[in-house]
Amino acid sequence: MRARIEAPVLATAVVVAVLLALAALTSDAADWEPAGLVVALAVLLVVADLAVVSSRTLRMSSSLMVQTTAMALLGPAPAVAIGALSIVIVDGVIYRLDGPRVLSNVLLVAGLGLVGGVLFELLGAALGLTPDDAAFALLVLPVYAILVAVNLGLLVLTNPNVGRPTRTRVRNVRQSSLPLLSLELVNGLFAATAVLLWAQSGLVAAAGLLGVLVLVIPLMRKVTDLLTESDDLVTLRDERAADVARLASDRARLLSEVVGAEERERARLAESLHDGPMQHLMALRQEAAETGAELAGLDAAIAETRAIISAFHPWTVRELGFEGSLRAAIAPFPAARAVVMTVDGTADDQPLLLRIAQELVVNAVKHARPKRIDVVVTSDDGHLVLEVSDDGIGIDTPARDGGAQAGHIGLAMVRRRVEDAGGRFEIATRADGGTSSRIVLPAHRRPM
Repeated sequence: MRARIEAPVLATAVVVAVLLALAALTSDAADWEPAGLVVALAVLLVVADLAVVSSRTLRMSSSLMVQTTAMALLGPAPAVAIGALSIVIVDGVIYRLDGPRVLSNVLLVAGLGLVGGVLFELLGAALGLTPDDAAFALLVLPVYAILVAVNLGLLVLTNPNVGRPTRTRVRNVRQSSLPLLSLELVNGLFAATAVLLWAQSGLVAAAGLLGVLVLVIPLMRKVTDLLTESDDLVTLRDERAADVARLASDRARLLSEVVGAEERERARLAESLHDGPMQHLMALRQEAAETGAELAGLDAAIAETRAIISAFHPWTVRELGFEGSLRAAIAPFPAARAVVMTVDGTADDQPLLLRIAQELVVNAVKHARPKRIDVVVTSDDGHLVLEVSDDGIGIDTPARDGGAQAGHIGLAMVRRRVEDAGGRFEIATRADGGTSSRIVLPAHRRPM
């Protein structure tokens, strides 16, 4: 396990050594002159690395601006050296980061210094320009843009704060870095200005960069403060959305538990009717048959009791289905024999909707004296819609609005159960007479 941990660190160290060697091969003694400029840029780079600002998942600074100036004015080797030295001082000595992270940051800075320094040398040679020429400053912006792009690419691949997988890394870097691209453009312009000042004023350029840092760092902090406020709002929004989703999930779970408990209680009542009153009725019929008594009334009572048991027991849904369960619910009522009921659609796996539909058709048979009842079940955008209409006498306003006050306890129960489930209940007298009810419920599945 130890070997696995050390292998990436060793590989990083080897790559850093190779980069330093390559930088040294591209360098000569003249690159380190004047010594005052090397020291000034090294000090400024440490200052820039210390003055970091946090932008979402990343830490940002103006160090690339200073290092790019070193690349342009001194070349690859000094840019790599002062960049690596700054990382060791800031991350290793001051922030006391662990060795692998310091080495990883050294690799990043050394790679940028080598790439940028070589680009400046190649472009300068191709165009016949040196840092002492004012036109050399024109090379800074395109090189700086390349370095920013390379830096972002390396962050996506290597920074442990950005996250995994790669898609998440890219999103986080985009959210963290893109808002600061305008500041990077400003930094590039300042670096170009420093190179131009070098051609005109020598070491005054270093002093100018120090003044730039004094201006840029507060600006970066202001921008990142705005980003942080935006992050806080996004986080708050996400937390509220998570709370709403959690509450909705809890409500759905509680509703399922309530429906399940109701199903068990219905099963218990149905079994109690079967094992108690039903058996007594059957015993009475047997005795009456032996004495030759009239059995029609007793047979009707037994039939109605059986219908009530069937309507109550959850077995009815599994065996008879949605339509059969509705017909079983109204069967005990003599008025149902004159009613034509049509059922379009099903809700076999929605016990709550079934119980509501049973209550509405029973209520119609008991109170509305209809000749026809139509039941329609449809789905609409994650919701189930139940419509029950009849051609009876309609419903009065107290029964529609209060239910219980008018003696229609069933309607009040329907309204409460629908609202508890997060749905809507509408009931009204139709223009041509009769009653029309509409229920809209979230399509919760029966728990397995």
